[in-house]
Amino acid sequence: MKIIVAENSRANNKTGVSALDIMQVCPRIWLKADSALLTHGKPMFKPDFTQELSAVPCLALRISRMGKSIPARFAHRYYDAVGVAVDFTAEDVLRQLRSEGEPWDMAKSFDGAVCMGRWEEIEAKNEEINISLLINGKEQSTLRLGNLKAEAGEVIEQVSKLFTLRQGDILLMDIESEVKSLVEINDHIEGRLNGTTLTEFNVK
Repeated sequence: MKIIVAENSRANNKTGVSALDIMQVCPRIWLKADSALLTHGKPMFKPDFTQELSAVPCLALRISRMGKSIPARFAHRYYDAVGVAVDFTAEDVLRQLRSEGEPWDMAKSFDGAVCMGRWEEIEAKNEEINISLLINGKEQSTLRLGNLKAEAGEVIEQVSKLFTLRQGDILLMDIESEVKSLVEINDHIEGRLNGTTLTEFNVK
């Protein structure tokens, strides 16, 4: 099982940001360790090597079949469910790694760096999807997909040029925001899909 992240550095966390716009500006794609995934509402333990832990909401796609170099128009055949993932970054560690020209794994791929709840099985329709992150009941950031089928298709086409997708893989459509939502111990985190909470956990 692979966790594949497609992120863009020039996006922001304002309501109305289109995932397709994000990916067309400057996509950045990498893998996370499978141990980074935390599920079933288990608490996320803040790593002791960071003092500045941020969180962003992601649309998660559950890959349902194997494919390589998938055209966007066929991409909807390759996932069968969506979810809300909360992606954590050790911001202070990331700044140091960037300045030293080192890989980012320590800042972005540590255990528990991606938290997910339940999957929502849906057909790939031309529908709008809204993802939101709440910390202690207050909305922090959102991600809007104006057309799920089209926008997810464009991302899958790009990602599958680099990696063979296999059943069980998870693709995260992520944002690197200029405005970071920082989290602390005892914070309560929620990830919502069109107003419904799919992911919920505490930071310890």
